[in-house]
Amino acid sequence: MVSAAAARARSFEAVLRGGVPELASVAPYALMAVIGVELAALAALLPDTLRLGWHHPTADFRNLYGPARDLSLVGLYSPFLAVLLHPVTYLGELSAFRAMFVINVAASLTIAWIAQAPLRTPEARLAVALGVLTVPQLHWAVRLGHLTPALGLIALCGLLLVQRHSYRGAIVLALLSLKPQYAVAPFLQLLRDRRFAVAGAMLGAAGTFAVVGFAVIGPAELGEYLSIAFDWGPDSRDNLLPVQQSWLYSWPGVQISFGIAPQPLITFQLMALSLATVGLAWANAGPMTRACVTAFAMLLLTPYAQFYDFGMVVVGIALLLRCGFDARLTAGISATLWIAAAVTQAHTIFPTKDALGAAQTAGPYVLTPAVLGAVALIAVIGKQRPPGGAQW
Repeated sequence: MVSAAAARARSFEAVLRGGVPELASVAPYALMAVIGVELAALAALLPDTLRLGWHHPTADFRNLYGPARDLSLVGLYSPFLAVLLHPVTYLGELSAFRAMFVINVAASLTIAWIAQAPLRTPEARLAVALGVLTVPQLHWAVRLGHLTPALGLIALCGLLLVQRHSYRGAIVLALLSLKPQYAVAPFLQLLRDRRFAVAGAMLGAAGTFAVVGFAVIGPAELGEYLSIAFDWGPDSRDNLLPVQQSWLYSWPGVQISFGIAPQPLITFQLMALSLATVGLAWANAGPMTRACVTAFAMLLLTPYAQFYDFGMVVVGIALLLRCGFDARLTAGISATLWIAAAVTQAHTIFPTKDALGAAQTAGPYVLTPAVLGAVALIAVIGKQRPPGGAQW
C-alpha cells in the first residue's frame, strides 16, 4: 500500500517531470537557479559563521555559560537549562562554546535533512536543504552560541512525533519550556484539538523539568524567577536598552522597524490578530497543516523574540512541505519567507557601534508580517484540494 508521504513525493516529482505540462520544461531550470542563489548565500554566510562560532565566545553565550557553571538562574529560561548545560562547563569556556557550535550545526543539518525527506528529485531535495541552511538568522544563532537550532529541532521532532505517538511527542514538546514562550503555541494547539490528556502530559513534563531545575539550583531562586517573569514593562521585559529593542523581530521590534515607537496596546492588538489568524488556520486544516501553523505561531504569539530566534522559521517551512498543498503554492510561500528572512536580516543593525544609542533599523522587518501572511493564506486554503492533483 502506498504511503501518503510517498504519494505526495511522487506527485511533486510529476509536477517537475511532466505532470503539469506548463511547468515541466522550466521547473528543473528554476530549481537549479534557486540552488545557485542558495550556494552564493552559503558562501557569503559560512566564513563568518565558522570564524565567529568557533574562535570567539560571545557575551550572549556567556549569559548562558556563567549561570550554567554556577547553577543559577538563566534569566527567564527554565532553570532546568542550567542543569542541562552544567556538564559542558567543565570543558572551559572556549571548549564549551565550541561544543555548543557543534550541537547547533548538527541540529541545523538534521532539520535540513528532515525538511527535504518527503521529496524525490535530487534538485528539489538539494534546494530545500540549502534553503534551510542559508537562513541568515540561523547562522547568527550559531555564531552567538544560542539555542535556536536545538530548539528548532526539538519543535520539529515534537510536532511530528505527537501526531503518532502522543505522549512521547508531548514530552519532546515539553523541552520547549527551556525557553518558555515557545511552548505556548503547541500547548494551545493540543487544547484546541481537545487532546487534554496529551496537553496535561506536556504541562506535567515541563513542570517536572522546572522542579528538577529549582531543586538543583535552589528553591529560593523561585521568588527571583517570578519577580523577573512578572516584570512587565513597555518592552515586555523592561530591561532592554533601546538599541536592543530594535533587534526584536517580535511585534515591538516590527513597530520600530516601521518608524513607530513600540506601544504595548499595538503589540497586544497585533498578537491578538495573530492568535485569531492562527485559530482560523487551525480550524480549517488537517493535523499536519495544524502542526505547520503551530510552528509559525511560536514566532507570532510571543512579545519577545530576538532576530536570531526567527531562525526557527525553518520549522514551519519543513512542515509546510508535508501539508499536501499545490507544489507551486508551497514553493511560493517557502521562497517568500526565505527572501523575507534575508531582507529583514539586511535591515538589522547588528552588531552596533553604539550600544547605548537610539533604537534604529536599516529598513522594515518584513519577515514577521510575511509569517502572518503565510498563516492567513493557509487559513484560506487549508481544506481546499489543489487543482490537477499537483501536490507535494
